[in-house]
Amino acid sequence: MENMQQLLASKRKLRSTIQMMDRNARFDTEEGRVYAHTLVKLVMIEMQIEAQQKEKIARK
Repeated sequence: MENMQQLLASKRKLRSTIQMMDRNARFDTEEGRVYAHTLVKLVMIEMQIEAQQKEKIARK
């Protein structure tokens, strides 16, 4: 599992990338597919961060 610093860095990078993309791109275009794929990656990283935070709290 990636450490928290790597996850947070990935999250920042993906958020900045998404801000530059067209949110209204159609999913049947390459830009739309890339946007959706990037958004999914961002959500997965956010879920990993939440899971690690919950695990850390549970250990205390």
